[in-house]
Amino acid sequence: MPNYQQGYEEGRNEQRYSAKTSRMVGQGLGTLIVGAFVLGTRLAVEALVAAPFVMLGFIIMAPMDFLGPVLSAPRLMGMLLVGFLAYAGLYWLKGLVVALLNRRGWLWLLPFLVCVVLACLLPGYLAHLLVVHSLPAVGAGWSWGIGAAVALFTYGRYRFTENSAPELIDWSYRRGYQWGAAQ
Repeated sequence: MPNYQQGYEEGRNEQRYSAKTSRMVGQGLGTLIVGAFVLGTRLAVEALVAAPFVMLGFIIMAPMDFLGPVLSAPRLMGMLLVGFLAYAGLYWLKGLVVALLNRRGWLWLLPFLVCVVLACLLPGYLAHLLVVHSLPAVGAGWSWGIGAAVALFTYGRYRFTENSAPELIDWSYRRGYQWGAAQ
């Protein structure tokens, strides 16, 4: 009888061990799938946020035939340079907005509206168009809701009335702030 009891206990423990292992594998796989979805969503949103700058770079560099094919290295570098300079211009405007806001007047509203239209409403509208054209079965309310969510996310990212800028572009922000404070 002792061998029967020992075998019974070993079989029971082995079953618990395999159930625990499969549960851990399932949790790990679920975490991996959720992580991949979150990463994919974040990349898609970042691409929509950067879309106005990339589009501007393409619009400016596309007619320059002397640079070679459309996807050649010089043309892509030019697109990136134009996009970066447009991004720097946006932060110059943000610096101007913050400086004019600190001076207590209504003049800050004009550059603020330009910033919001270019950096928030344009990506939101692009997200709306992406949903409408890629998922035609989705209703208009959903597509406009996703566009509004992207616009609000972008506004929260740039924080146009706060005194902050990324280190990479801080030089442009400071120039706009100094120019607005001097006026």
